[in-house]
Amino acid sequence: MTGDEPLRVLLLDDAVFEDLPGGSRLVARELARGLTRRGHAVTTLAPRHPSTPADAPDDETIPDRGRVVRYAMPEGGGPPAFFRAGADACRRLPAQGAAAFDVAHSHFAYASLGPLRALGASTARVRTFHGPWDEECFVEEIAAASGAVGRAKAAAKRALRARVERQSLTDSDRVTVLSDAFRALPGRYGVDPARVEKIPGGVDLRRFHPDAVGGRVAARTRLSLPTDRRVLLSVRRLAPRMGLENLIAAMPEVARRHPDVLLLIGGKGPHRGTLEAAIRAAGVGGHVRLLGFVDEKILVDLYRAADLFVLPTMALEGFGLVTVEALASGTPVVGTPVGATPELLGDVEPRLLAAGCEPGALAAAVAGFLDALAAGPGSWAGRLTPDALHAHVAARYSWDRHVDATLELYRAAVVRKGTGRR
Repeated sequence: MTGDEPLRVLLLDDAVFEDLPGGSRLVARELARGLTRRGHAVTTLAPRHPSTPADAPDDETIPDRGRVVRYAMPEGGGPPAFFRAGADACRRLPAQGAAAFDVAHSHFAYASLGPLRALGASTARVRTFHGPWDEECFVEEIAAASGAVGRAKAAAKRALRARVERQSLTDSDRVTVLSDAFRALPGRYGVDPARVEKIPGGVDLRRFHPDAVGGRVAARTRLSLPTDRRVLLSVRRLAPRMGLENLIAAMPEVARRHPDVLLLIGGKGPHRGTLEAAIRAAGVGGHVRLLGFVDEKILVDLYRAADLFVLPTMALEGFGLVTVEALASGTPVVGTPVGATPELLGDVEPRLLAAGCEPGALAAAVAGFLDALAAGPGSWAGRLTPDALHAHVAARYSWDRHVDATLELYRAAVVRKGTGRR
């Protein structure tokens, strides 16, 4: 295989990003876009999710991201039927016009297991480990479990997911992670550390950038947000490990020091009722709003509108795509010392990193930033200008850098597999 020969790449995920937005799906979409722009043949294969629009085609070619193929999830039959459906869908790809693949790149273990069974041994296999799926689900399920039986079921599900995760990771020729914080985690599943490579996530710099004309005021006007208040923003899945309850519990102290503060929380998830109760219990209804699902079309303006983005994660923050998106949009970020967040914020401004995850630490970090911001442009917070933040991200976390590094890994994996085309 020559260094510039086009590759035939199969991307595997649990859903198409347009059907179900999410971190791993965003990485897969941006990777498909970058590879397609570079002349490579990309096919994305994913099951139809319950949220997939009924009129979404089973097979389509999108100019800027290649071919997208969706297959139906079987009704009943459990995991075996799901794996068979994925394998059958993958076997049909050649008959529908796709050549044999040089690389199969998996972004989610469970949805990839079936399709990978249908591929020959000559296809190089790459896996991006976005996080310990078994542990992430367990954190939510054990929180909702009722009694010993519920806890036992949650534990059994975790063990089964861990087996699927282990098989996916150990069967891969190369494993990538998005941060140093997660570099060692595949080792839990028996992966040789020498097969793990860090390729940081990215941000669409053409889309996420400061408003050069109207700034925060213009963004707030477009979103009908108050222009006379300090606005905090957090966009997260509403789940226990995201730490949003701690952020809400921090708000009485933040509001005591800054009475005009307003926290906007965007996202949906199983924890919404709990968060609504937490807002009532803390007595901060006038300072906190739950926005629900945030459409991609307004996300950039939401970032631009905020004085500060807050990432209160309690566990398993593998990279933090929202962190680099907010920074690229010109908005500082306060985060907890969890996962990759210290990597992303440490060389921006150490004072953006909270001392811990608990409400008191969050209140101190957020209020401390607002105190410094009120002191004027000469303060440490005032020096974090939108242009400076965007430039910081542009030098480190573009999707072009991510795609180039991934492409280099693909070529090495294909050569090692001994399948390079002459």
